[in-house]
Amino acid sequence: MEGYILWCPSVIKVGNTYHMFASRWPEKYGLAGWTTYSEVVRATSDNLYGPYTFREVVLQKREGMWDKERCHNPKIVEAGDKYVLYYISTANKTGYAWANAITGPWNRMDIEAIPCSNPAPLVKSDGSIYVFGRKVINDVRAALVYTAPAFNAKYTLQGDGLNILPDNNELEDPTIWWASNQYNVLLSDFKGKLTGNSKSGAQYYSKDGLTYKPVSKDAVYTKTVTYDDGSTQTFSRRERPFVYPNEKGEITALFTACLTPEGQSWIVVNPVKKYIPPHF
Repeated sequence: MEGYILWCPSVIKVGNTYHMFASRWPEKYGLAGWTTYSEVVRATSDNLYGPYTFREVVLQKREGMWDKERCHNPKIVEAGDKYVLYYISTANKTGYAWANAITGPWNRMDIEAIPCSNPAPLVKSDGSIYVFGRKVINDVRAALVYTAPAFNAKYTLQGDGLNILPDNNELEDPTIWWASNQYNVLLSDFKGKLTGNSKSGAQYYSKDGLTYKPVSKDAVYTKTVTYDDGSTQTFSRRERPFVYPNEKGEITALFTACLTPEGQSWIVVNPVKKYIPPHF
């Protein structure tokens, strides 16, 4: 979008239409402008790979409420007959809005629901919610898990409240899906402890939802994108991965938010050939 930085893509299919929820703020404020000006928008396409057309501003910050600082990091899911849009305000403040239709109107919580950032929600078959998130603990960006019996019920921290990634690896921006009878997470390898490349894509899996192991040490993606015509582009930032699984749990697209050295930003989508994680 001309004049805006776009970040945090999250996509859901409703009928024959793909709806992308993302955050945006004016480009003139630079990347740091998200802390004050970020809002959630919706765009649509009849093709998963785009292009997407802007439709509306969905959420803006509210004075005097828990989300008074910003609306950022949206993740859209379907829970029963409701659409639930998780998002953050400040660090460690995650809440949600819900609606009967993907076009709204959206109802918002009065207080935050989960004391974490970068929520990656997974709606399970029984309607319960599993949220893989991030929280800074002793200066470490640690992975935590919260669960709830329903999206609008109380969220409870699982485990001992310490980092559930091995070797105290750090993260940002997780995206989650269920396949191969396990939890699967793709995230930003914050300090490159796993891949050796800071903020490249790292993949983990878990059988019980509390003990995560790496799929490999290879980076799933780096800051360099290869386009269909064979050309490449290296961005100064490539973050906020989002994977799109089809009905069989096969990943058919990887979305990332990209920022050029000149300060321009857009969402890039990589087609994926029905990827299924290894079964461990």
